[in-house]
Amino acid sequence: MKKFFLFILIIILLLGISSCSSYMDKYYDKSDNVRFFHGLKLLDVFISVENFSAEEIEFKIRRGPLVKYLYHIIIDENEERISEGWYPAYKTKTDHYTVMMKPKKGYTFQPGKKYRLCVTSQNPELIYYFSSNVKCFVDYEFVLPDK
Repeated sequence: MKKFFLFILIIILLLGISSCSSYMDKYYDKSDNVRFFHGLKLLDVFISVENFSAEEIEFKIRRGPLVKYLYHIIIDENEERISEGWYPAYKTKTDHYTVMMKPKKGYTFQPGKKYRLCVTSQNPELIYYFSSNVKCFVDYEFVLPDK
């Protein structure tokens, strides 16, 4: 009899744990839950848009600490992530590095629209499980000029 009750108790616990984890996966799967907090505002001397088109944008960023890779995110006015990814941030014999970013499927870079470049050291997908806040330690607002 004790074995039967122990078996039922274990089944109930497993069902409870699995239902909680499936709820968390649904909740944290959405990009809408992430807030990007403004970080250090850099002057145009330290960061600039070198070239751009609807399919690609190139940044020239003055490098700081010796970090090999940083996570770069381009966010539009509605806090939607247009482009993101890990990019090498340290190159020898130069005081800057360049980043060529392409938009996600279904997005384009539009002249006259306001964007933000957020540079962080953590992938927002991993932050979902601990917090919904991403601290941008480099935060660069820009508007693409008309060509």
